[in-house]
Amino acid sequence: MEICVNEKDVERDGNYLRIKISDELMCKLNSMAKLSSLKPGQTFTDAEGMEYIVLYQAKESTGVLRKKLLDKDMEFGENNDWTQSEIRHYLNTEYDKHISKMFGSDNIIRHTVDLLSLDGLADYDIVIDRVSLLTIDLYRKYRKVIGDNMDRWWWLATPDSTPSGWSARGVRCVCDDGVVCCGDCGYS
Repeated sequence: MEICVNEKDVERDGNYLRIKISDELMCKLNSMAKLSSLKPGQTFTDAEGMEYIVLYQAKESTGVLRKKLLDKDMEFGENNDWTQSEIRHYLNTEYDKHISKMFGSDNIIRHTVDLLSLDGLADYDIVIDRVSLLTIDLYRKYRKVIGDNMDRWWWLATPDSTPSGWSARGVRCVCDDGVVCCGDCGYS
């Protein structure tokens, strides 16, 4: 990680340099240092008070899920293809800018999203995102860690089927009680 400081914030004291660090930067540094020590299922809070659940720890990364749903209601999109989704566009533009300011752009890494449909069709292949919804496979993998913590249903990135199957309308979603169901991509 690279930290940029203004020259005016650096003082020489003999053989040492004293660097003044803003409260905002200190908050970011503290949250990053703590993040690598958290176990799956533990939560942390960002500088704005938003909570995140740690899903996993990998060699040089930590997978997290925002605990509270976005305040913005959105349709999935015109069809169930995550690559064309309104939500994907929002998450990887506007929302990515917001969390990049919060955690530092270099701390949000690209990851693959496997768009295999529930009925086993791969029309939509695999995409690479910085921010994404969970797929049904990831939801199943981390279900115990996530728990029943949502107050309303939420989208997954997994299509129910595809154009080469029976429909491009259905998208997997999770109900507020944790049950996985199917929703029409035009529903918000």
